[in-house]
Amino acid sequence: MIRINERFVIGLDEPPTVTEHPSENVTKKLTEINMQQTAVTADQYSPLTLVGPAEPSLFDSLLPGAKVWHKSAAVIIGIIIVSLFAQARFYLPDNPVPITLQGFGVLMLGGVLGWRLGLVSAIGYYLVGMAGLPVFANSNEGWDYVIHGATGGYLLGFILSAGVVGYLSQRGWNRGRSLWPMLIGSLLIYLPALIWLSIFDFSWPADGELFSAAMYPFMPGDTVKLIAAAVITGGLWRFADNRR
Repeated sequence: MIRINERFVIGLDEPPTVTEHPSENVTKKLTEINMQQTAVTADQYSPLTLVGPAEPSLFDSLLPGAKVWHKSAAVIIGIIIVSLFAQARFYLPDNPVPITLQGFGVLMLGGVLGWRLGLVSAIGYYLVGMAGLPVFANSNEGWDYVIHGATGGYLLGFILSAGVVGYLSQRGWNRGRSLWPMLIGSLLIYLPALIWLSIFDFSWPADGELFSAAMYPFMPGDTVKLIAAAVITGGLWRFADNRR
């Protein structure tokens, strides 16, 4: 609906002016908002893939334009957090491998920092422990603890898990889909652990009890940890998206 300037109608020389009805302005605004929301939704739920270019990590989305020192600080903080989580532990009867929060920390490394920084953090945690800092469970440390202990394979699994979770999280497996990389990452911790225990003899587990002693007892707690990691990273993604 338009209105022609009345002065032109009665013969004045002014050109006609066309003004938009207020409802047309509202319609335009709503259209722009809808287009913006559609773009954000498309970005939030990009197709799942295992190949192709990496999307920004959660860390990149929370801190756009992060400098080298920001990333270095994130890696150091990640190592410290996993080290602290390692001290929250308890042992099952007749089981030398403790139940800790390390797995939760490692899943968060990949889910928040992405595959590069997450992998660097997990490797850094492993190396500082090997170098003699008491960062492993029960404040253990050193080459001998890793190489001659039943937990050595689990520690290698942390590295694999952080890298894979970060890789998947940067290829569409994030936000509302965060549960899947966390589940895969949690299961991958067991892979090097079971191989390690099947190759080396630590007098544990007994013959025929590899899965029943070294995997199954830890799965209920790991399920809780992976769900918590998925919920927290999903919430952080929503926070990052709302800041745009």
